[in-house]
Amino acid sequence: MSKLIVVLILVIVIAILGYYYLHKPVVSAEDHTSIETLQDPQQYRLFDYRNISFNSKGLDATIKTIAKYKISAVILSKKRYATEWTSKVSPFDLALGWGEVSEPENYKNIKVRQTMRWYQYKTDRECEVTPHYISTHSSNHHIIPANDNIRNAILFAKKHDKIYLEGYLVNVSGKYRNKNVHWRSSLKRTDTGKGSCEILYVTSVKLGTNIYR
Repeated sequence: MSKLIVVLILVIVIAILGYYYLHKPVVSAEDHTSIETLQDPQQYRLFDYRNISFNSKGLDATIKTIAKYKISAVILSKKRYATEWTSKVSPFDLALGWGEVSEPENYKNIKVRQTMRWYQYKTDRECEVTPHYISTHSSNHHIIPANDNIRNAILFAKKHDKIYLEGYLVNVSGKYRNKNVHWRSSLKRTDTGKGSCEILYVTSVKLGTNIYR
């Protein structure tokens, strides 16, 4: 191996380590209780809606809270987006599973694919949960981090991690490059198809025993 190749490899390794060091999330608190993923997500009606302004990279939008939301689940898949207007406000999608879908003997037999802000799944013959059960105990979540620390926590989250997310289901509307844009969250866990994904403005993340806010 030539010296040039060795130097290039070292530069790449240092760059990767530097990137992760700079984006390492800061732990806000610790909670040593386990993340219980068998329960359904919790959704609460709001009596005082909030409008959150967002202005970045050509997107001038308002994020409107429509419901309080909490979920404990297993990450079935994670996808990062960077091109379309929705990625300016929501850089990650998390396909999350709860109930029996979150059990290792089940999710290992579920193959999840994320593309175009959708998720699809197929099961192996050994899978013991039905497609209907999976569709009502999993969902694709468009993640809007409330701050950079939460964004970095999501960045570090991995497939099959248990995760707890707290925040708000939201609608997004505004202008992107002088064009009107709208994005609406689902308010149900049983819907499928267009409009069935949750848009989640995340204010708190728990991974392992670490809480990030």
